[in-house]
Amino acid sequence: MNRISITVDHTNHAIMLAEWLKNIRFVQEVNIKLDELSYGNAQEVKKILNSIKSKQILANVTDPVAYQKTIRNEWR
Repeated sequence: MNRISITVDHTNHAIMLAEWLKNIRFVQEVNIKLDELSYGNAQEVKKILNSIKSKQILANVTDPVAYQKTIRNEWR
């Protein structure tokens, strides 16, 4: 049996790589040693979502389908 040691910069990357390695047929075991817990920008996204949670941003949308079509037309 042979072993490989890999160092990555974020916990997210380590977890993603471990999941990828587990799906390879000849990989027998995957162990992760996490030095520090990091979530990339997930905490920042969470803060922003919490700040807009109380506001009813889409409360004035009466027809969601028409609203989505309008948004898609803006992207063209």
